[in-house]
Amino acid sequence: MPQTLRVFFLLFLTTLSLFAQKKKRKVSSRKIKATVTVVTQGIFPLKLSKNGRYLVDKHNRPFLLNADAGWNLLHKLRIDEARVYLAARKAQQFNTVFIQLLPPQPDGTNVHGQAPFTPKGDFSSPNDSYFQYVEEVVRYASHLQMVVAIVPAWLGCCKTSWDEVQYRNGVDKCRTYGNYLGNRFKKYSNILWIMGGDRDPLREETVQRAMAEGIKATAPHQLMSYHAASSHSSTDVFGNEVWLDFSMIYSYFRGKEGVWTMEMPQVYEVALKENNKTPRKAFILGEAQYEDEKGGSAQVVRRQAFWSLLSGGSGGCYGSSVWEFRNNWREKLHLTGANQMELYFKIFNNLPWYLFRPDSTDEILVEGRGTIGNDDYGVVSVLPNNRMAAIYLPTSRTVKVNVGKINGTNIRALWINPQTNKRFIGGYFKPQGIRELTPPTLDEDWLLLVGNVGRK
Repeated sequence: MPQTLRVFFLLFLTTLSLFAQKKKRKVSSRKIKATVTVVTQGIFPLKLSKNGRYLVDKHNRPFLLNADAGWNLLHKLRIDEARVYLAARKAQQFNTVFIQLLPPQPDGTNVHGQAPFTPKGDFSSPNDSYFQYVEEVVRYASHLQMVVAIVPAWLGCCKTSWDEVQYRNGVDKCRTYGNYLGNRFKKYSNILWIMGGDRDPLREETVQRAMAEGIKATAPHQLMSYHAASSHSSTDVFGNEVWLDFSMIYSYFRGKEGVWTMEMPQVYEVALKENNKTPRKAFILGEAQYEDEKGGSAQVVRRQAFWSLLSGGSGGCYGSSVWEFRNNWREKLHLTGANQMELYFKIFNNLPWYLFRPDSTDEILVEGRGTIGNDDYGVVSVLPNNRMAAIYLPTSRTVKVNVGKINGTNIRALWINPQTNKRFIGGYFKPQGIRELTPPTLDEDWLLLVGNVGRK
């Protein structure tokens, strides 16, 4: 089947209206799996679970957030291109996309040449035509049953974005802007809001709070978080805000070049810290190392995702250079790590991930955890009834596991390869003593499940 027909075939599954556009575009030579279907029963809005530990859909089913960083979508893509991007990510099991609502720079426009405010930079004068295009994207994402996580005004790490503009606008105009956004988008149940943007609030604290409160006053059902600076979380900087529904963590790895501190903690360190806070909020890995940027790889993005989830998280956001939507963005959709995030999602969606509790003791993983602060550190998570433990090893090694700590009558060790989702039986044991377990191959990372498979 020709490549252009492949695209139309995929989009036929998601919306019949695309046939009218007749836009022929080349895509990657890898065929996108045609798994996108129209969901007739909506699953939004998202809510917090009753215990506040994770996100759930409107039917109270646990929602494992699997996001892609599509920050510049509104400013680089036309609607037909945005539909191709969203449909492709949906086919890869991504259920959320992160975008910046405003252009990257205050004097910028969207792909149609429309500025968000008239006059430019005046938060009290939104340009309706600009936000109409945003609605088109949100509507199509809703059709695919995808969440759109929107940053209202990106602060930026290095005084290159909207920090100065929103500070000059002041509290009243920022609250007015928040009210406008809430009123405009409250009819969409597939929206999350992310305040901030790669910065801890300093002088911007008051205007960010006013903007957040403005949105919440008019769209109270839409959940909200805050994107702080790397190595910090939402609750580090806005811990007591009533509008902060869930937290985002953000970190890279120790020794990463080009960041503000060489003491950058590992993702699991930030996640475990967030998990142990009182009161505890549900949290996601909002941002970490991107796959094809300096220091990144498929293995790095895999371990970040596994580390975060098994340290108490509720999902996270995968990142790559796709976020900029350069000319080669279609090819970049099929980076190895993106395809493996699909496997990550499938692996954990078949497990009670939302029940796992991180275990930093040596009671179950007796030997072979690795060194705290290093890339080789293994994380352990256990079900409350102790009938299963999940151990993620970012590097291969033989480990010693106390199977006597697993409740049950017949304990099975199961190795899962995060790169392929292939499974290998590691043995069956009585729940007694310490067992030495070695992965099938000694290359890169493994997930080990040790659980009861017998009768109670």
